[in-house]
Amino acid sequence: MDFDTGRRRFLEIAGTGAALSLAGCNAQQTNDEGTTTGSADGDAATVTVALQPDEQQLRQREEEIRAELEAGNISQTEAQTQFRTAQSELRSAAVSAFEERVSESGLTVENSIEQFSVLLVSGPATELIGALSFEEVSGLLPAETFQQAKEQATTQTASSTPAN
Repeated sequence: MDFDTGRRRFLEIAGTGAALSLAGCNAQQTNDEGTTTGSADGDAATVTVALQPDEQQLRQREEEIRAELEAGNISQTEAQTQFRTAQSELRSAAVSAFEERVSESGLTVENSIEQFSVLLVSGPATELIGALSFEEVSGLLPAETFQQAKEQATTQTASSTPAN
């Protein structure tokens, strides 16, 4: 199967510097939108939260698609399309699950990009760190990472839109 290497590569690149941001090394930096992205005193912060879709469900769906492909019921192209759809549905489910959990805490989801399973989240630093215990959270990244994801998503959308 063709895995979503664009998302994986993005998260690899974006992960650089995340630990420093959480440690307060980027204290009181302000992004282009005027939002504080970190604070040395642990008050409020804004970070990019990376989510991971349910791997067990994804593997199960991949096995089902592979069986259909091997049985000759679908083509390679149809299999890839079905796999991408399954990935997209599971990403959406991870985003929804996170948003539900956030509604019960002191965190606020400012924006999201389901294509990469990333959200811009603000709130108390302790609550942000606590979000790492959520099943669907795979990491906390600097707030600037969200803007990079947004730019990459816009570029990919523009390049995949057929010209008239």
